[in-house]
Amino acid sequence: MKNSKNKRAIILGIILIGLLILAYKTMFVPNNGNDLIVDENVIASQRVEGILKEIEGINFDTSVMEDQNFKSLQSIEIPALSLPVGRKNPFSPTTSSN
Repeated sequence: MKNSKNKRAIILGIILIGLLILAYKTMFVPNNGNDLIVDENVIASQRVEGILKEIEGINFDTSVMEDQNFKSLQSIEIPALSLPVGRKNPFSPTTSSN
């Protein structure tokens, strides 16, 4: 009985020491993988800058709005019908129950 308790204590101690080492490495040891993340961010920001420069270079030709043919266009929009929808009091009974 005493022997199995000692084995459990030793195993738990080893696991605890392993977890402490892992926690120390993740919290206090600098990670060298940050350089890769920074490089990816720089590349992404350069892509965004390039796209923004392309967008700034777009010129819209608004002379079409002054064309007589464009001004002669008429709307064929049909207004929606104004029909009553539902009841005034939706919670009132529909039939009289006597």
